[in-house]
Amino acid sequence: MRLHRLAMRDFRGVVERELTFDETGVTVVVGDNETGKSSLLEALALLFELPDDSKAAKLRSVQPVGRDVGSEVEAEVTLGETRVHYRKQWFRQRATELRTEPDGRTWTGREAHDEAVRLFREHVDQTLWTALVVGQEHALAVPAAGSVAAVLTALDEAAGGEVDHGASVPLVAAVETEYLRYFTRTGRPTGDYAEAVTRRDEQHARLEEATAGLAEVEQDVTRAERLGRDRGTLATRLAEQRLRVAELESRRHAADELIGQVERLRRDSELATQHLDAARGERQRRETLVGDVRQREEAATTALEAARRAGLTLHTAELEWQAATTRLHAARQEHATQRAVVRSLDVHLTRLRDRSDLTELQARLAAVEDARSQEHQAAAALQRSPVDAAAVEAAEAAHLEVLAAQAALAAGSPTLVLRRLGPGEIEVAGEPLDGLTESAESPAEVVVERDTTVRAGDLVELTVRPGAGAAELAAARARAEHAESRLLAELGQADIAAVRRAGRARVEAERALAGARETLTRRLDGRTFEELLAERDVLAARVAGAVQPENAADEDAAEETAGDAAEDATVEPPVPDTIEATRTALVRAQEEESAATQVSTEAEAAEAAVRKEFEAAREEATETRVRAEQAVERRDDARASLLLAREERGDDTLAEAVRKAAAEAEGIATELAQAADTMSASGVDLLDERLIEATRLREQLAGQVEELQDELRLVEGRLEMAGAQGLASAVERANAELAHAQQHHDTLARRAAAASRLRDTLERHRAESRRRYAAPLRARIDALGRVVHGSSFGVALGDDLEVEARVIDGLRLPVSSLSTGAREQLATIVRLAIAGLTAVDGSGVPVVLDDALGWSDPGRLEAMGALLARAGTTGQVILLTCAPDRYVGTVPGARVVRI
Repeated sequence: MRLHRLAMRDFRGVVERELTFDETGVTVVVGDNETGKSSLLEALALLFELPDDSKAAKLRSVQPVGRDVGSEVEAEVTLGETRVHYRKQWFRQRATELRTEPDGRTWTGREAHDEAVRLFREHVDQTLWTALVVGQEHALAVPAAGSVAAVLTALDEAAGGEVDHGASVPLVAAVETEYLRYFTRTGRPTGDYAEAVTRRDEQHARLEEATAGLAEVEQDVTRAERLGRDRGTLATRLAEQRLRVAELESRRHAADELIGQVERLRRDSELATQHLDAARGERQRRETLVGDVRQREEAATTALEAARRAGLTLHTAELEWQAATTRLHAARQEHATQRAVVRSLDVHLTRLRDRSDLTELQARLAAVEDARSQEHQAAAALQRSPVDAAAVEAAEAAHLEVLAAQAALAAGSPTLVLRRLGPGEIEVAGEPLDGLTESAESPAEVVVERDTTVRAGDLVELTVRPGAGAAELAAARARAEHAESRLLAELGQADIAAVRRAGRARVEAERALAGARETLTRRLDGRTFEELLAERDVLAARVAGAVQPENAADEDAAEETAGDAAEDATVEPPVPDTIEATRTALVRAQEEESAATQVSTEAEAAEAAVRKEFEAAREEATETRVRAEQAVERRDDARASLLLAREERGDDTLAEAVRKAAAEAEGIATELAQAADTMSASGVDLLDERLIEATRLREQLAGQVEELQDELRLVEGRLEMAGAQGLASAVERANAELAHAQQHHDTLARRAAAASRLRDTLERHRAESRRRYAAPLRARIDALGRVVHGSSFGVALGDDLEVEARVIDGLRLPVSSLSTGAREQLATIVRLAIAGLTAVDGSGVPVVLDDALGWSDPGRLEAMGALLARAGTTGQVILLTCAPDRYVGTVPGARVVRI
């Protein structure tokens, strides 16, 4: 099968999209997440699966949300020798259209759907489609080649035997059908055989039941006699126990009056205790209120004293702050005077420097002129170098393709290992083999790319022929070498070394240009040549006395401000004639200014510290005054509360109420204790226990008598029924029916055993056939895997031709123990091996991978890209991805389609 075109309209979030695919080669479909890449696979599957009137849930899920439109899918594919144009629209304006070429036949409606399904099933192996068309959720699953019928056909041709199509062979299907008449797939009996087993077991159970029934009749006669005797004995004991219960109930009624008296006194005692607790609580609250008044008076006295001390501290801090402010004002005046002197000398130094700067600027302009000349020369040399970094990268990529093809050819081709054991002439491919002596430390190795003849004198001639895979690898190498030669010709270079030299020459020219530009940039120092010229003109005019410095007005204003700050202080510093003398005077003035600054700073710090202490003292005085006022208010409130409570009820009154409540509670408690002792002496507690025990025993005896009576009725009923059923006849009938069921079961059991033995024999032979298939499949997987993992790569296959383990450098790891990236690479290698095996006779399907190889490192990703490109030479490979760098730079010759 080949996919040529696929279009979708109003399918999930896709409004309209159409993609075309080459018959062979690699097509990379690039798009962001949720742009409809994965919908391509879903659309193609639904096109051939569901008719346009289907109501399936998975079909309803593809209709755009909130839009009442029809979802349409159109595909153009080749199935066998037939090119199929197939379109289907669901939901709104349902339609199905099918057209085939070259016969030009057309179908519509349900006939079109049925014909498309027939063509798809006839030309596409569904197991192969499942193995090679892979969504994101199955990217890590390594397919089992033994479950793909097309792979078994290709492997059988390579192994030279009859094709094992599994259950599709008529004999295998017939044996399987016969086996399933008697057993389920898990080996349990089923159908007539299961019914025969069940009937035999049921007859066994019926015979045992009839025999047991006959024995139970004899037991029931004995049991009925024993039950009658036991019932009479228990009935006598029940009458005696009833009299005992009546006597105890009479004594219990007489004790009820004494119990009532105790309960009444207990309630009175609880009420008296509550009154006592209330009186004590009231007295405790009065004591707490008195203590609170005492504490608040002490707190008020303490707070008032703290407020007085804080006021004295505030007055002292205020005097210290005023003195610090006076010292600060004097220091600032001295600092302003020294600053005016520094600025005057600084203006004079600036005018002297202008002359020096003019000389330096003229030299700098000369250096800039020289750097500009070097830049022009380097730019001219760079223009003469045609090979840039992109050309070198392209040449290196082409050369890497040649090396990869050579490595793949070396890994996938047979190798002759020759070791000389004695004298004599050895020829390989008609040429003498030189350098191979008996004393050579290592044998000679020859990679067999074509039919190669080895001849040892006149004794023996051996011809080695490579397989078909080696020819494909040799062709791939030739294509890579041709592409490299064509690129070298376009660049006008002899080989990859010449390209590298030309590239290095261009890099040197670029480096020279960059150096010249860096020198020019450093000389200009962020300015333009014209700005330097203008600055030179300004300095020349300033030196000549034509203009004043740009900041002269600002400097005059600063001097005037400094003079004001010095409060009429006059400064007339000496004016030296040279820069050095002026600089020395300026330094001396700056040191004096710095000293004045230090004095001013220290005065400011001292003033700030004193001010901070003053503010802290003021804040503390305010807080202590507020706390004193609050303490006085709380003291007055507590005094008022205590006075009001004493006016309502005096302290002596509360004490008397507590005393009376305690005496009353004590008297009631004494009466309660006396009544309780009297009740205890009467034995009321023991009387209740004896009455409960006697009542429980009476009920127990009554229940036992009733149970014996019911059991006796049941036994007598069974005896009556046994007499009417004829149990002896039932036992004879059960024996006869069991013999008939056993005979029918034995007949079916012999047939089932024969079907099981025949099935086991066929399965054993099929397993042997599959073991023959393992060698060519493993060879193809190993050849592809060695391109990625090196020459020590190998795999171990299971009974169903599934990959059980990977072997590298002798280390065997189960597939489940591989890393995510390694398992994903192995799954892709197996799929490419399956695609290569099934693409020989045109029965293959496209290899479609959705966001695969996302866990591979850059080195392995490049090797996997080479394998995908090789698969595209004989088949159709479609890669869906949201990360274009994963394939675009690693799969040679891939066509990129962006959506």
